[in-house]
Amino acid sequence: MASLTFSNALLPLAGTDGAETAPAARKGFWARIGEAMIESRRRRAEREIARLEIAYGLRLRETASESDIAARDLPFNR
Repeated sequence: MASLTFSNALLPLAGTDGAETAPAARKGFWARIGEAMIESRRRRAEREIARLEIAYGLRLRETASESDIAARDLPFNR
């Protein structure tokens, strides 16, 4: 009984399968639209928070150094 297997490890030129060397795929149209909408809403929320802070004299956001530390601790941070 014979068996036949294929492996990229046996190629004469290692890394020629293109998986590691392929350029990053360009994002699709809907992905770019979605990211633009998310970014737009984030900026709008930032403007609204700034407006409320000025209008009511509140401190709703952390300082830059506190938010950097908190952002590093988030599990879903990129």
